[in-house]
Amino acid sequence: MLLPRIINIKFLFFMTLTELTLLLNSPGLTQTPSVTSSVSSRIQRETIVNKKMNWGLRQDSPPISFQDNFGQWQGFCTNLIDLLDKYLKQNQFLQDDVNIVRYPISIEKRFKHTRYPYQDALHLAGECGSDSIRPDENGITFSDSFFTTQTLLLIRTSQKNKFLFLKNNVQSNYSNNSKARIGVIDSSITLDRLKSYFNAFLLKIEIVKIKGGRAALFNALATKKVDAVASDEIILKRILKDLNSRTSNEFYIDPELLISYESYGLILPNDDDEWVKIVNKFFIDKKEDIQALIKQHINPPDPPGKASYTELLFILFTIIATVSGLTGVVYMYRVRPNPPSPIKPNPDPKIPTFAHGYALLIGVGESAYDPLSLPVTVKDVQALHQVLVDPNFCAYPNDSGHIRLLHDEEATRSNILEQLNWLKEQAKADPKATVVVYYSGHGWFNKSQNRYYLLPHDIDPRDFEGSSLSAEKFTNALRQIKSERLLVIVDSCHAAGMASAKKIPSNFEEIPIPKSVIDDLRQGKGRIVFTSSQGEESSWIRPEKDMSIYTYHFLEALKGEGNQPNENFVKISHLITHLSDKVPHSAMTLCKEKQTPYFSFEGEDFAVALLKGRRSDNMTRGLK
Repeated sequence: MLLPRIINIKFLFFMTLTELTLLLNSPGLTQTPSVTSSVSSRIQRETIVNKKMNWGLRQDSPPISFQDNFGQWQGFCTNLIDLLDKYLKQNQFLQDDVNIVRYPISIEKRFKHTRYPYQDALHLAGECGSDSIRPDENGITFSDSFFTTQTLLLIRTSQKNKFLFLKNNVQSNYSNNSKARIGVIDSSITLDRLKSYFNAFLLKIEIVKIKGGRAALFNALATKKVDAVASDEIILKRILKDLNSRTSNEFYIDPELLISYESYGLILPNDDDEWVKIVNKFFIDKKEDIQALIKQHINPPDPPGKASYTELLFILFTIIATVSGLTGVVYMYRVRPNPPSPIKPNPDPKIPTFAHGYALLIGVGESAYDPLSLPVTVKDVQALHQVLVDPNFCAYPNDSGHIRLLHDEEATRSNILEQLNWLKEQAKADPKATVVVYYSGHGWFNKSQNRYYLLPHDIDPRDFEGSSLSAEKFTNALRQIKSERLLVIVDSCHAAGMASAKKIPSNFEEIPIPKSVIDDLRQGKGRIVFTSSQGEESSWIRPEKDMSIYTYHFLEALKGEGNQPNENFVKISHLITHLSDKVPHSAMTLCKEKQTPYFSFEGEDFAVALLKGRRSDNMTRGLK
């Protein structure tokens, strides 16, 4: 299983650059009104009068921005601001005698000098730094993002066992001395994300707040004050590089413990729309130069004449595969775009399984059009996957022949249709197949055409209809699945994201999937459709932001909360009983909102999973 993971990593590297190109060519950007060199911008006027433009940079966040031992500014942001300076002067937005002045900003004082109205004499035209995009700050606004990265953990190898509970829910007696100590920069957004991610495991970890930037994280890990540190993946890779210069294999970044996603962009005052247009136009006009800076600082190439570790492994595997007649397998992994997430087989093939169960779980998560990203949908489908393949509960065979997971960059329109075709083939080969399709993401309705669409990862604001997955195509793909037991769950009206997506055409609105579409989905024997909400309602996320309310209770039902004692299967009726009771109550209690699940259920009350246990764990203890 090592090679697919390595190749996936390499594929992700190239896809990141590709997605950046798409982002910088997105319709929302290309439709930006043309900007002239007038001085209607407040920032421009003040800069011309003062003969300088002030920018804030983080001074301890390599490779994004930092000051070297001689006090000189280095890193991606330094070069980006230089590039912006040249662009403004070449296009006569600024005069040649205007100087760029860089001011160091700490994580504790981010936004202070950019927020409008200004609080003191220092006025910044903007800031550039890691972990900078968030929508809840008064007095500031944000540019379009440059790229997206992940929040991960950098772990001391000797303490690896302390983090196993996150992967396999190992139940151990955690004393204060055995808790996993995770360091995070105090006052950072990562601190909030970390608390949310570990909400169910706060008794098993200790979050250590560290004052300072990257150097403080480095020292905390190097001096064994913490077992791991949480931060932006780019920052962690730089820390790991510095640590490896002193040690060997004592630390590693765990890509499976994905805490959140982070976008990079410029922070700007919120009173100057013209300035925001100029900056975003700069991203379009200089996209190739910006890509070059990203390659230089964020994803540096291998030294000339030296093959990377991934390349060497791939070459070795290719030779072996050729000799053994497996070249086709190599080609599949090398060329096929966006393969489903790899799944490990059941550890013991003798354990009874729900052998005829097949599932496709889709959580769109990160969107190529960033305002539509919904990270919680990824958490939903990952948690659902974990319960379905758990041999103590649903016991689906844990292999890619029975269950597949699409999220983030994998949840493209073509991949969704391809995997629905995979379900068609599985059902054709297994007449006893029980099929589950779970979609969690945005869904919107074209009022003028009376048509409904699901929004995949690769949504293109220039062509919403053409890049979306229409209900007709989705329905037609489901009709090809000839199983007599098919459950479709659509969670498509999330109370987040659409309101901030400024480039959605005015004739579209986000609503739960209409009953007319549900009726089409239900055509055929054994077709059952669940939706998380109905009417004008939204689908709400739990306050901890660890999961949607609907998925939380759906997992409870899969673990037997709607069953009677001694029942050995979870049936459709058990799911309906539990969801119809718990979801409305939780939505009103936790969010003060109405949410009523909808069930289109006629015909056989079939089983969707085994029920082999009723373990009481942190996921199913109920809402407090």
